[in-house]
Amino acid sequence: MKTCLVVGAQGFIGSAIAAEAAARGYALTAVDLDNVAACRGATADLLVNAAGNSRKFIDDQDPVRGFELSVAAVLRTLHDFRCGRFVQLSSGAVYPHEDDPRRNAEDAPLAPAEMSRYGFHKWLAEQLVRHYAPRHLILRLGGFVGPRLRKNAVYDLLAGRPLFVHPDSEFQYMDVRDLARAVFDLAERPDLPASPLNVSARGAVSVRRIAEWAGRALPPDADRQPRTRAELNVDRAGQLLSLPDTAETLRSFIREVHSGALTLP
Repeated sequence: MKTCLVVGAQGFIGSAIAAEAAARGYALTAVDLDNVAACRGATADLLVNAAGNSRKFIDDQDPVRGFELSVAAVLRTLHDFRCGRFVQLSSGAVYPHEDDPRRNAEDAPLAPAEMSRYGFHKWLAEQLVRHYAPRHLILRLGGFVGPRLRKNAVYDLLAGRPLFVHPDSEFQYMDVRDLARAVFDLAERPDLPASPLNVSARGAVSVRRIAEWAGRALPPDADRQPRTRAELNVDRAGQLLSLPDTAETLRSFIREVHSGALTLP
C-alpha cells in the first residue's frame, strides 16, 4: 500500500490534503503539533509539508519568529522524516511582482533583496528543500477558500468582520479541495521535473465583486484600507492540470456557506 505523511494535517490546507490522501487509498500518517514527537522518524512514499506559516504579519512584526515558522520548521521536517518524494507548499509571495502574472511565471528572475520578509523566508525554505530532498516538488500557491477557512477577505466578508484591504483589491482563490486533488495528481507523476510550479485558480476577482455575490455590505471604512492585488501566472500548471476558475470557485463556496453545507469557524 502507498504511504503518505502529511505535516500540518489539522490545518486549513493540511486537513484537505489528508482527506484526499485517505480517499486515494494511501496509508496516512497525519502529523501535527500534538503528535509530532511520537511520529518523528516516520517514513513514507510521499510527504506533503502543509505546515507552513501563512500569517504574513508575523514576519513583518517579528522576523525571528517568522524565520522559525517558515524556515527552521521546514528544516526540522526534512530532518525528522524520510520519504520518497517531498512536496513543499510554498507561496507566490516569493515573487516581488506577485500582482502581475506577466512578471511572476516560474522562470521569472528572483531577487531576494526585493522580496517581502514573508516571501524571503518562503524562498529560503525552498532552498532547503532543494538541498535536502533530491526528489521534491515545490508548489507556489495563491489564496484559498474551503472548509475550515478562518481568515482572508472572503472570510471577513462572510463572517461580518472588518476588512483589512480596499474593496477594489483583487485576489486569486482556489478551493483547498481542488488544491488537494492537484497535489496528488502532480506528485503521482513520475515524469514531473522538480522545478517550482505555480498552482492556483485562473483569474482574479475584486473584493467588491465578492461582496456582491455574498450579499454583504462593505464595512463603512473599507475604502480607507490599502489596495492590493495578487495573481499568479498559472499557464504552466494549466498544461498539466484542469484548473478551476476563481469566479466560479468563489460563487460555489458562497453557495455552500449560504446553504449551510459549510459552516465558518
